[in-house]
Amino acid sequence: MFQGTPASNLAFGRPVVDYYNRMGYAAAALGNHEFDWGTDTLKARMRGAHYAILGANVRYSDGRDVPWIRDDTLITRGKTKIGVIGFSTVVTPTTTRPANVVGLRFDDPAPIVSARAKALRQRGADIIVVIAHAGAFCNNTGTDDCHGEIIDFAHALTEKVDAIVSGHTHSLVDYAISGTPVVQARSSGRAVAVIDIPLSDGKPSGTAHEEVREVIDSAITPVARIDALVKAATSKVAPFVNRKVAEVADPLNREGEQYALGNLIADSQRQAGKGDIAIMNNGGIRANLRAGTATYGSLFEIQPFGNTLYRLRMTGAQLREYLERVVDGKTIGDHVSGVTIGYNPALPAGKRIVSITFPAGRTLADTAMYDVIVNDFMATGGEGMGPPQGATATPLGIVDLDALVSYLKSLPSPVRVPAEPRIVIQQ
Repeated sequence: MFQGTPASNLAFGRPVVDYYNRMGYAAAALGNHEFDWGTDTLKARMRGAHYAILGANVRYSDGRDVPWIRDDTLITRGKTKIGVIGFSTVVTPTTTRPANVVGLRFDDPAPIVSARAKALRQRGADIIVVIAHAGAFCNNTGTDDCHGEIIDFAHALTEKVDAIVSGHTHSLVDYAISGTPVVQARSSGRAVAVIDIPLSDGKPSGTAHEEVREVIDSAITPVARIDALVKAATSKVAPFVNRKVAEVADPLNREGEQYALGNLIADSQRQAGKGDIAIMNNGGIRANLRAGTATYGSLFEIQPFGNTLYRLRMTGAQLREYLERVVDGKTIGDHVSGVTIGYNPALPAGKRIVSITFPAGRTLADTAMYDVIVNDFMATGGEGMGPPQGATATPLGIVDLDALVSYLKSLPSPVRVPAEPRIVIQQ
């Protein structure tokens, strides 16, 4: 709900809660980024919400339910009672800063949702809707070849639900499992998912139908009471975010696994931290950068989390182990600076790196010491990228966005960014 734009982030999500309240939303699901400012801020946003913010699978570490996080809600529309259950992805502890969720765990949602669905039926619910910050990936139309956390969840349910609305993967899902619609409307307001459930006298009476509709910006007429809220929120931060930082020669889009924008951010962090190399996780790159004038606001949307940089000092042998983590998945999820990595994905995980090359053709020396710059999300264990055992971690007190702004200002104008991949398949 809260992350990604200066108008929201600089007010810690308050304008989004105001927007949801004014729109008349009934419920929303907790996601990993709702924890980004800690539980105290999350509680404050919950207190201001006129709608239910749900996380049925969030538990204390000892298994107790968390009393300030609701599991479900029962609402009435006409003659129909609708039970809504929400949950968060089980990978939340590694997709927000681990420190933000200390003392919490995120359990397998299927048995929990099954139990809540049964209880809501007993309370009179005619329809059960699941809203989940957990997603899937499908084919280009979203209608086939779907796989991922929300698909596994749907197959594991033991109680009937009538609709599943997913999120987190920012993807197109327009699918059905045993007649139950499963949808995800991309991200950033680019689409709207519509689910039709036929009713007879307020009760389900036929097969549900789902459709994800693309949003055409030019066809939208602003609604005055919503537009006023948006303008008020954005005007408060306008003097801050409209400042020019640099001119960018070419559009920098997040396309594929390796792209120029990722190289730019990794380079900025290596320079700011005075490191030998830098590693930037792709999940922290949240928007494209348009050609032309780059403002503080457009850069903020790329790096909105306020992560700070760490210096990890390690031996060459430890660095090799650390870089193996970068290439151990089915896809590459990071960018690097100061090094080129050749790897063979056919080799076993942990032994995939074929070559590690530094500028001027230097190679890795196992006993030499290296400084690796990463953000605090990674340094504290996000995405499994905590430092190797025996390495030292030093916080630098540099915000990642500030590093990017300073680096862009230091480059010749218009800025041209190296696009060559730095993590490459090598047999």
